[in-house]
Amino acid sequence: MVHKGEFYMGSGLLQPLTVIGLPLDQINFLVCQLLALFLGYYFRTIWSPKQIDVVYRHALELVMGFILTFFCFGYQVIHVVLMGWLCYALFLHAPRDKFHGMVFIFSMGYLCVMHLYRQYYDYGGYSLDITGPLMILVQKVTSIAFAVHDGTQKKDEDLNSDQKIMKIEKIPSVLEYFSYVFSFHNIMVGPLVFYNDYIKFIEGRDGSYESQEKTPTEPQPESAVKEKLLTAAICGVVMVTAPVFFPIRYMADDEFLYQTNWLYRNLYVLVCVSLVRGKYYCAWKLGEAVNNSAGLGFNGYDTKGQARWDLLNNVKIYELEVSDSLKVNIDCWNITTLVWLRRVIYDRVPQKYGTVATFMVSAIWHGFYPGYYICFTGAALCTVAARLMRRNVRPHFLNSPEKKRLYDAGTFFFTRFTNVYLASNHCLLEFVPCLILLWSLFFWIHLCAIGVIVYFTYLHPKKKTPKTEKIQ
Repeated sequence: MVHKGEFYMGSGLLQPLTVIGLPLDQINFLVCQLLALFLGYYFRTIWSPKQIDVVYRHALELVMGFILTFFCFGYQVIHVVLMGWLCYALFLHAPRDKFHGMVFIFSMGYLCVMHLYRQYYDYGGYSLDITGPLMILVQKVTSIAFAVHDGTQKKDEDLNSDQKIMKIEKIPSVLEYFSYVFSFHNIMVGPLVFYNDYIKFIEGRDGSYESQEKTPTEPQPESAVKEKLLTAAICGVVMVTAPVFFPIRYMADDEFLYQTNWLYRNLYVLVCVSLVRGKYYCAWKLGEAVNNSAGLGFNGYDTKGQARWDLLNNVKIYELEVSDSLKVNIDCWNITTLVWLRRVIYDRVPQKYGTVATFMVSAIWHGFYPGYYICFTGAALCTVAARLMRRNVRPHFLNSPEKKRLYDAGTFFFTRFTNVYLASNHCLLEFVPCLILLWSLFFWIHLCAIGVIVYFTYLHPKKKTPKTEKIQ
């Protein structure tokens, strides 16, 4: 079974605070995020583009981001600098028709080496290390690379509407580039902000510093920040208490696997893995609050004239928990990463390979624990099956409200269990425990998905319509 490792290089200054029960890496992370939250207020007010030159805002982002990263991860910050510089060199010197692909291959390769290094020296460890910021960095440099390629090497008629909006027509300066790489409010855990949105924020062109017709004063993020901090605090409590009552390791215990019945095992996995999401909700909502505090995340006004601070929202908790569709479930989770995968993978490979390629890149980006690949290959399989069900079965339930409610209840049930069934592999990580758990569950989700695909693809195929269906 995966054990807790010791693999942390950050500052030991706060070691005395470990008496509260949290490990040093989590204390350092939390302190850095709270400090970024505090600094964000001054960055939005005293250091706003109305008060200081844009160059100084870039410099502040770079310096504060570097200091926080160094405090939290120690000398490992050199990997962010090194990967950033080498990718920037490819921007400048690689062949113009290939540099975007070279940046993607190099950055993903560098991240893969770091994942393998961590797994070798800290197999199964849960302490924080630089691979977290490097995962965000890969998203940043690859999204810039493809956007610059779109803006400098392609004609507008060859771009889709999203690519036209996100294209970058010149390579960023060194200061702009590393300001984006080290931006202090999202270097730790994101969420990912795309370069064009970041530059608009730095220069004050995102609307958050401009007078609006409906709202005569600048939109203030305080209410959004408070709401997200409260959500993060609640999820933090769930994160700390859930393992006491529903430990993940119990899913690999012989008593659970061989002395309980199938229904109990499914229900335990449902509750246990659902509660595991609390730590992701906590980290992402805290990250959203930190970005909003700095003034990043403004997304215009709603129909009532209320400011929206959801540009960087990385998870829609309520929508995810009540979703009755696997697509909605996926779309509400790690949203900015999903958009990144769509922009650099799904929209750029042949459509028939889009789903598989996207899930495989996502698995590699996460690392090399076997559980990731079992999870994401299963997700690809279930996504295909869900599409076929929606296309072939759903129309038969739309002719009455009662049938529609019955269909929605069924898809809600399967969505809930598919989510935790697949994510259990993401929790256990190791190959044998994952397979043993799935065997104890009789592979029922896999078998259902395969049955749906075989039936609607080979036994009872539906004629294709001219309209092409796309889902993220």
